[in-house]
Amino acid sequence: MKNLLTQIKNEWRSNLFLLVELLLVFAVLWYIVDWVTVTARVYHTPMGFDTEHCYNLSFNSLTPKSALYNPAFTAEDDVDALLEIAERLRHRPGVEGVTVSQNCYPYNEGSSGAFFYLQDTICVTAHQIWSDPDFYRVFRYHTVDGGGPDKLAAAISDQTLVVTSNVTDRYPQLNMSDARSLLNKEVSLTYPDRGYHRRIAAIAAPVRSSHFETSNEWGGAFIGHNLNRDALINDLGNVRYAQVSLRVSPDADHDFVDALMEDVDRLYRVGNVYLLDALPFSDIRYVRELEDVNEVKTQLCILFFLMLNIFLGVIGTFWFRTQHRCREVALRMAMGSSRRGVFLRLMGEGLLLLSVAAVPALLIAFNVGIAELVDISKIQFTFERFLIAAVFTWLLMALMIVVGIWYPAYKAMRLQPAEALHDE
Repeated sequence: MKNLLTQIKNEWRSNLFLLVELLLVFAVLWYIVDWVTVTARVYHTPMGFDTEHCYNLSFNSLTPKSALYNPAFTAEDDVDALLEIAERLRHRPGVEGVTVSQNCYPYNEGSSGAFFYLQDTICVTAHQIWSDPDFYRVFRYHTVDGGGPDKLAAAISDQTLVVTSNVTDRYPQLNMSDARSLLNKEVSLTYPDRGYHRRIAAIAAPVRSSHFETSNEWGGAFIGHNLNRDALINDLGNVRYAQVSLRVSPDADHDFVDALMEDVDRLYRVGNVYLLDALPFSDIRYVRELEDVNEVKTQLCILFFLMLNIFLGVIGTFWFRTQHRCREVALRMAMGSSRRGVFLRLMGEGLLLLSVAAVPALLIAFNVGIAELVDISKIQFTFERFLIAAVFTWLLMALMIVVGIWYPAYKAMRLQPAEALHDE
């Protein structure tokens, strides 16, 4: 190590340009790697729910143009018909659970909100989960302490709420690290307080609205209200505004939709209400995330092009540099150095140059992060984030240097020492 440092110091004029190049390339590559690692970390973070083997069902009502339409049925009858169909679906072979909700199923682009008041005047607002208790079982939501969906389903009622642990994160004036301290506390739904209270009966784990968003963005924190028959009749008034979702067992999830739709006329039409369609949540997720996927693909193509140029540039620099040291390699071998020793010396010199250049490059990168010139909308810039990108950047550039040195060094070591001495 000492000999390599001495050699690099003695050859500072020829190494200066190389060090500047490595410094600039390292800083730029760190920025690229940081974006890629942040995107990957966000994408692979647990969603907080599970939609595998789940389907979303849509319903509609017959119109007067239909021969089967019965004008005697009211909106109340339609809601009862929807609930009857949902009950029939619960008894269908292979169905593990059925839930009725409104504008809040996973990957839904709806933005319904709910709120309650703390400390009399602070209005806590979050995404609304308006559903029956089976919603938490079907999509396998969990409590923040690791409790299962049954615990959340048992907690929700007309007099209680379910909230996530991060529901108060956007309100620093509350001085709460999270919402767990609100468990079993009553909160007001109005200001001024008119006596409309709900008890927070469970604290759920945060969720995410898509694979490209974090639990800190809209939809990650939610307030869960119970959706009962009266609300379906008085607040919605039309079955088209309600969503029915179900989960099937893995063994039954084969041609499930085709078999279900074959039984629509026989089993799943009650009064004027009928099952219109069934859509797997994989399709709903695809539509929800399509724009984000296309944007990330475009950015990755641009970054891949930049990284390819960086890769070829660094490899070419060390390839050319090593190729012009063939006589030095052969001379060292003639003076008694082994092939392995010469090879390791060349590799060590390249990696040492990288490490020397990485020090000021990392200082630049750290200041770029501190100045928030990187994307902090998903993950805050921390030393951990900085270090992860730094390690991956060093490894990538080390790989480039190794590739750039290996083949020309291998060819140089095949040169006969006598030829090198003759040239000298």
